[in-house]
Amino acid sequence: MKIRFIVPFVICIVMTIGYAGSVWGSSASISLYAPLLSSSPYKQLQRMDEIASSLYEAAYTNNRQTSFQYVQQLKRIVEGELKQASGNQEGWSAVAQDVNAIEQTLVSGAGSTSWLMEAARIRLAADALLRPEHALWLQYERIMLDDISRVEKAWKRQTNDGAIAARATLTSLQEHAKRIEPALSILYGSKREAELAERIQYTNKLLEANMHNITNEAMIDRSLAALKESLIRLFEQSGRENALPAVAAIPTSNPLSWTLFLGALISAILTYSGWRKYKANPFGVKPIPK
Repeated sequence: MKIRFIVPFVICIVMTIGYAGSVWGSSASISLYAPLLSSSPYKQLQRMDEIASSLYEAAYTNNRQTSFQYVQQLKRIVEGELKQASGNQEGWSAVAQDVNAIEQTLVSGAGSTSWLMEAARIRLAADALLRPEHALWLQYERIMLDDISRVEKAWKRQTNDGAIAARATLTSLQEHAKRIEPALSILYGSKREAELAERIQYTNKLLEANMHNITNEAMIDRSLAALKESLIRLFEQSGRENALPAVAAIPTSNPLSWTLFLGALISAILTYSGWRKYKANPFGVKPIPK
């Protein structure tokens, strides 16, 4: 009977039309709502990361006019609603302080070296929010371990100025730790980097006291070992294996189109099967002749 293939054939046509409309309509809807998607937290983080990178490049080349424009754009982002959607408030406060510091420096006419550090801190913080699994600040682990290694070598030198040399070398570690502070705070709060900062400060005081023969060498050795352990623990606890994006990207797949596609495919198979049965027996079941 013809109904064997006519019904699935009609269903196949309907679902095929629906699938085509769903595919074309989804692309039209995306373009229609593009302004709304551009204001999503993820898009704002992307924009913040682009501005922070451009600000760092402008700071490195001492392009003051362009830098001031980037600072104003960052200021609007930092003061907006993005800080409520992602990141830790302590980190956002640190980023806001750096943005204000750069603005004041540019207005006052100070040199570029006085705000390059702030620009680098903002860039690392924005990058950490956008891509926590492969953030730039994670690359500082090897750099800071090398800093500690140089401090230990300077302290163990055979001359009598080991404490002076170690303190001078410790400055590099302090600068690198200060540079990644906002990135750590905006991801985890200020507790993780507080221990490292305290260890650096305590070691520096011991080295300064040793210059006046107040502390012994054993105390400094233990402090350097504890400082290294604190640094290793900081990066081990970063959770790079289990880190999740601060803001989830907006899904663009359309489950309705897949449903219609599968329905059209199944209907086409049933249509073909019914048509073959109809060709084999177009008049249905025939009575057995007596």
